[in-house]
Amino acid sequence: MIVILGAAGQTGTAALRRLKALGVPARAMVSRPESADKVRAAGATDVVLGNLKSAADVRRALEGASRVYHICPVMSDAEIPIGQNVIAAARAERVDQLVFHSLIHAQVDALLHHRDKRVVEGLIIESLIPYTFLQPTMYMQNMLWEWDNVTQRGVYRAPYATGARMSLVDLEDIACAAATVLTEPGWDGGGFELCSGDNLTRDEMAATIGDVLGRPVRAEAYAIDEWRPIGAKTRTPFQVERVATMYAHYDRYGLSGGNARVLAMILGRTPTTYREFVARVARERGAA
Repeated sequence: MIVILGAAGQTGTAALRRLKALGVPARAMVSRPESADKVRAAGATDVVLGNLKSAADVRRALEGASRVYHICPVMSDAEIPIGQNVIAAARAERVDQLVFHSLIHAQVDALLHHRDKRVVEGLIIESLIPYTFLQPTMYMQNMLWEWDNVTQRGVYRAPYATGARMSLVDLEDIACAAATVLTEPGWDGGGFELCSGDNLTRDEMAATIGDVLGRPVRAEAYAIDEWRPIGAKTRTPFQVERVATMYAHYDRYGLSGGNARVLAMILGRTPTTYREFVARVARERGAA
């Protein structure tokens, strides 16, 4: 049995859809009752309601599991304790593989949520559980937060420099990669950066979007302090500060790097490019 922890988020539901397409059953753990229908629609054949901060809940979710895909909630203040709960349950169940959804550039301590992922990676290695680390870069889907501004005003806004170079990857490629390492042998013991190979500034992203839509689109930066009240509408104070720190780092260094050959190896094809992604979104949303 494959178990996906943190299954109700965009990564978990994308992975469930891919496993469903492959005809592979999967159990999903979610934290809210209203998420049960969502993950079932995505492909979950079994749903467990529980809190990742509860060792007992995690152990219950992993009963009978052979492979586990652990996706911690984004910017969690309990990333490391949750990781410890998952490790303890995986050891108790003697799982064959623990796939951990980590992040690119986990070596950079200034990116605090990346650093926490690195700590959990270390704990997993020391647990002696067979593991696979997936280390995606920035999701191309992050642009969708600004889609209305882009299509209605021709502006792609974000609180960091428009010239900062960013490594990108399509969520659907991540889901395909996750399904591959969960269902095929031979991926144990690896840490795999998942990148499309596109390292673009937002100026370049905006130009690509404009080309696809057939109208001008420009990138625009604004102050992190202007973003804080926006972020506070959907995030905890802890998360707001983590994201603000991340944006400050992006403003200075970007998030460049990553090599597309790793993802291409796992997918067995060339990863989705940013232009291809934008064209797909435009078709789906009737904006092209």
